[in-house]
Amino acid sequence: MTLGFARSWRSFVIVLTGASVLFACAVGEADATTKKKKGPIDDPFGEDIPTAEEPMEPEHVNENSGAFGASERPASPSSSPRDDGGPGDAGDGGARPKVYCGQPLASGDLAIIELMISSRAGSNDSGEWVEIKNTRDCWLKLQGVAVESPRGTAAPNVATITDDFELEPHGTFVVADSADPLKNHGIQGKVVAWESTDVLKNDGDTVTVKSGSTVIDSVTYPAFNNLTPGRTLAFPSDCKWTDRATWARWSLTFTEFAPGFKGTPNAVNADVVCF
Repeated sequence: MTLGFARSWRSFVIVLTGASVLFACAVGEADATTKKKKGPIDDPFGEDIPTAEEPMEPEHVNENSGAFGASERPASPSSSPRDDGGPGDAGDGGARPKVYCGQPLASGDLAIIELMISSRAGSNDSGEWVEIKNTRDCWLKLQGVAVESPRGTAAPNVATITDDFELEPHGTFVVADSADPLKNHGIQGKVVAWESTDVLKNDGDTVTVKSGSTVIDSVTYPAFNNLTPGRTLAFPSDCKWTDRATWARWSLTFTEFAPGFKGTPNAVNADVVCF
């Protein structure tokens, strides 16, 4: 009697164990079905899809762009604000021989492409600057080039390049109120200074680039009703040069070059897009 009971109990335990194993397998399969691992091929973005607060495409356009308002047009996130195709960029494939443009400089050899009209509110602003670009496919010798802005009946503010500065093809340099990094907010690259304050007027002004008596470039900007202190106005790198005189083509910038200051000094204006 005792032996028979033991055998029956052992059989019951074996059956119960087998049933438990089958149940666990069934649960495991169901769980695997509802929790498929998300592989890279399932996600075309490689990460979470941007929310409404992270627009994937340019969509902010100020309807008052132009002479009475500065527009806001961010470029695609795929744009690289640092690669402008000049020496040192990815894909250069080695050093390039220097080929110089003919001298003297001619009108259009240089172009003003970015303006920090106001770096802060109020007067005694020492953080203003303009960015100037070599429009040519050859090197420019810029010793003696002067960048000036009028001051009414007083003598204009003039910044002159006094050293043997040579600008690479499509390269840039900045003319700022001050060469002091603490005042110009740490602009990298070539900086020439007016050594003055409030050079660029908030209610409209003119900036002229000269070589001797030859005007290389000149920009007269209007009063913008939504200009933000600490944020530059830039001509997008993908716009046609013939559109540079149309202020509707310019845009407020988005890239911070220093904490609290937006712009792309001595870098390609790729954070804004041409509309």
